[in-house]
Parts: sequence; C-alpha cells; structure tokens
Amino acid sequence: MLKTITHLLLMAILLIASPTINAQEPDPRVLVSIPEDSLQLMRKDMIDLLSALNEIMQSLSSGDFKMAADIAENRMGKSAMGKHRQTGKGPGRHMPLPMKNIAWGLHDAASEFSIIANKGDLKQAYIALNTVISHCTACHSTYRTK
Repeated sequence: MLKTITHLLLMAILLIASPTINAQEPDPRVLVSIPEDSLQLMRKDMIDLLSALNEIMQSLSSGDFKMAADIAENRMGKSAMGKHRQTGKGPGRHMPLPMKNIAWGLHDAASEFSIIANKGDLKQAYIALNTVISHCTACHSTYRTK
C-alpha cells in the first residue's frame, strides 16, 4: 500500500512540476541559453535528481530513513555540488543568478532533508522533502532551455 501511495505521489509531483502550456500560446518561461555539452550534463543531472527523488520516496515508504538521508545528501545535497567544476562544462556557469539561487536552494533543502530524515520522523521528513520538491517546481516552472 505504501509503495502505491509513493508512486502516486511521485506521479503527482511530476504533473505539478511540469508547467501546463497551451500549444497555441508562447511558452512563458525564461529561455536560458546553455551550450550543448553543458546542456547534456544538466539533462543527465536532472534525470539523476528525479531518480534520486524516486529512491528517496521508496526508502521512506519502507521505513529506511538512513537510506533516504544518504541518497538525498549524496545525490542532491551540498555533497553533490560542483561535480562538473573540473570539466569546465558545468551548466551552473551559464545560469542566470536567480536560477542558480533556486539550484543552490535545492542543494541546501536536500541536505536539510537528510538531517531531518536521519531523525526518523516520517511526517517531518515529508515536510522537508516537500521543500526540496518546491525548488524543482520553481525552477521548471520559471526556466526552460529550448
């Protein structure tokens, strides 16, 4: 039952995070131009973030708070920042400052979720996870790359 609820919740998150755009109207989101090699890195990172969210939800639904905390910190939190720094192709260098601020907020929120999840309180963990997802929603609702 918890697994079903988790999957339904994740589907709802995806629907909420995806802006509703009428095909006849112009996309209202800010277009951010990112070089193709950096854009591919960013897309790969976005897929990993979504996968991490899924794994966090699965871990929470099975009561494995430590696993949820570890995934959040290592794949989404402050520990995950700067992984493309040495390549010189990191997408962050091409983002406008407000977009970077949302991304930094995501990393901060994921690290905070990790701390809270380690305490084992499911309700507080979900509240903290909502803050993480709010950053995803804010960015995807405000910015686009094509």
